[in-house]
Amino acid sequence: MSEEPLNRDEDLQEDVRDTAEDTKSGFDEAGDKIKAGAKAMGNKIKDSDNDMGSEYNKEKFKEEGKDY
Repeated sequence: MSEEPLNRDEDLQEDVRDTAEDTKSGFDEAGDKIKAGAKAMGNKIKDSDNDMGSEYNKEKFKEEGKDY
């Protein structure tokens, strides 16, 4: 049987790249949520009759749309 030798260094590098990519994605998502929350709070302050949850969802949708 001729099996290719394990290259743990390449596997480790690939795992590190994957982890870094996942972390960046998580930070981007968290940033979008923070922005949406801040904008929703600003809208709520401007018009106290607005529902905070609805404002947040509206702003979150806008922030997510910017990524595309």
